[in-house]
Amino acid sequence: MSSPSTTTAAKSHRYELVHGDGADFVAYQRRREDGIWQTFATWMIPRTVCS
Repeated sequence: MSSPSTTTAAKSHRYELVHGDGADFVAYQRRREDGIWQTFATWMIPRTVCS
């Protein structure tokens, strides 16, 4: 079994899970040319109560 290649290009986007008080959020971020991550969109994931 071969190991994964380590020569792949650096990621240019990512998804980040953010926990809030009443809900969780997913943030879509892109890496700018200067290396700083910039958030382009967020989605709310409402919490449900299971009975």
